[in-house]
Order: sequence, then C-alpha cells, then structure tokens
Amino acid sequence: MDHHFDIAIIGLGCAGSHIALELLQQCPDIKLVVIDNAPTVLHKKWSYWEKDSGKWDHMTLKKWNYGLFKSAQGIIELDMNPYVYKTINSVDFIAFAKAKLQQSNHSSFINSTVTSIDKKNEELQIINHTNGIIHAKVILDSRIDNQFFKDQKAITLQQHFKGWTIETTDDHFNPECFTMMDYSLRDRGTTSFTYILPYSTKKALIEFTYFSPDLVMDTTYEEYLKRYINEQLNIKEYKIVEIEKGIIPMTTYNFDRHHSQNIYKIGTAGGWVKPSTGYSFKMTEKKAATLVRNYLNGLPLLTDLFTKRFSIYDSSMLSVLHDFNDDGPTFFHRYMITITYKDYLNF
Repeated sequence: MDHHFDIAIIGLGCAGSHIALELLQQCPDIKLVVIDNAPTVLHKKWSYWEKDSGKWDHMTLKKWNYGLFKSAQGIIELDMNPYVYKTINSVDFIAFAKAKLQQSNHSSFINSTVTSIDKKNEELQIINHTNGIIHAKVILDSRIDNQFFKDQKAITLQQHFKGWTIETTDDHFNPECFTMMDYSLRDRGTTSFTYILPYSTKKALIEFTYFSPDLVMDTTYEEYLKRYINEQLNIKEYKIVEIEKGIIPMTTYNFDRHHSQNIYKIGTAGGWVKPSTGYSFKMTEKKAATLVRNYLNGLPLLTDLFTKRFSIYDSSMLSVLHDFNDDGPTFFHRYMITITYKDYLNF
C-alpha cells in the first residue's frame, strides 16, 4: 500500500463519512485514507429534516410529514411541509461510506489507532499501530481535544439520552407522526422529555432525553422510559429489540483554537453540532460539502463553514437553557409559538 495521501481523515463517524463520500464523489482520483479504530459501530438513529427528497433517501429508515410537541401549556401539531423529518441508521450510513472507500482505487481504510501526528518537511506524518507511518498533505481529525473537557468558561449543556426500540402485540403508534418533545413526564428541575420515532403501528423508538449540565445514572433513563411507556402510552406488554444511548455536547466552546496548519478538527471536535439543539447530521452534510468545495477551489478549508448570526442565536438559546434549566418546557413552547416551528426548523 502506498503510504502517501492527499488527505487523511481520522475517524469514520458522521463527519468522517460525509467528507469521505463528498470527496469520492467530487474528486474520485484523490488519494484519501481514513483511519478508524472503533471495534464496533454504535447503533444510533441520526435524524434530520430537509425539503422534499435528499441524497440519502435510498437508505432512510423512515420519514414523517407530521410531528407533535407536548407540554403543560398544550399540544402543538407540527405540519412539517415543506420539510420532511427523516431518520437514518448510523450503522448503514457508515457501512455505505466504508464500502465506497474500499471500492476506490485511490483510497484506503485502515483499522488502527492514531498515536501521534508530526510534521516533516511539507507533509504530515500520522503514526499508527497498524501501518507505522502514513503521510498526508491535509489531516481532518474528529478526535475531541482534551482541553474541551477541562474548559470552565464556555456555556455547556449535555444532550444525553437512552432509547428503547420496542415492539408491541397490539397497535399503539401512529407511524405518520413523530413526537419531537413530550414534557408530560420529566425529571423535576431539568429540561427533560420523551422523543418518539414510530416506525409502524407496533414498533417505535422511545428515548428519554435531557438537555442539562449533569449526567444521570443509567437506571434513571430506564425508570422514566418504563413509566412513560406504562403511564403515557398505556402499553403493558412490549419487547425491547434495540437499545441506544448517547451524549452530545451543546456548547459555545471555541473549537477553532484546535486547528493548526493543514490539521483541522471536524465533526463534534470542530464545533459542527448545532449548539442549541444537538442536531448534527444535516449540518455535517452541508459543512462537508463546503469544506470539499473549498479544497477543490484552493480556498482555506474553513471558509464560510460557520455563520456568525446563527452562532449568536445558538448562544442566546443555550444561555437561557443553562441558566433556567427547569423552564425548558415553557421556553420551547413559547419559542415554537412566537417564531413558529418552521422558523425553528429553518434556524
């Protein structure tokens, strides 16, 4: 194997997969290597909204044209038009990207751990356990810098959750309508809610989610899931067929400080997660396209990757949720009514 590449991507997650697929489509002759050491791919559902059809519809797990928002102030019915809410399985998306890499004559996938990055002459050296040294002109690194976890100045919440995909014997779900947020049952003093993706009348993903500074015990999510399924959905018998959990940082932290010459942070490590919502799949698709376009046009890779106006909106919303975490349900209800949820989707 040739150990010299134009671009090296560290990590084949959401961002690494998007960038790899965009590079392979826009410049198929590029010499690209992706290095990832994940022993298994975590089963997660990546949800997003877009107008009409999209480039990932061939692997979309489910689509919804309608949604619900529930709180003590009432129920808001969400007609998503012109948007469509979609969800995709992370395993399928990453496998698709990996297959495309392996089909390319100029690209490689290496299952290994990166131990260090050094600069030698005009090239960067990536030292890893499997192949020794890989040379690249540009490195896109999805590993979060340790300074983020030590920072005390940025406003940071955690979107943390646990979800069960359940199957029932009887019909309990409306597969045409998902639940964005249901605050009928929540952990007192926190912005916590239930999120539901119904795949059929008898199968749905049910997640209990927090937007909060602190994490909780695993048993806490499970207790609220059990209560919601029993008390709110009135389901007494069900089978758990899949479990997923995650932690997504919602933060104003300045990730730009961790870029260096020809080494760029991507994905969560680069601040690609929308701070006020935790959504990242569609945003990552757009940023990957912008980054690749910049590369092909000889522009600085980070040109036009972020919009200052949206950053101000995100910071304001995050500040409110951080300082008044107990008022999250009221805040989101008023927000949806005041600006309309379609403005929220566009934002």
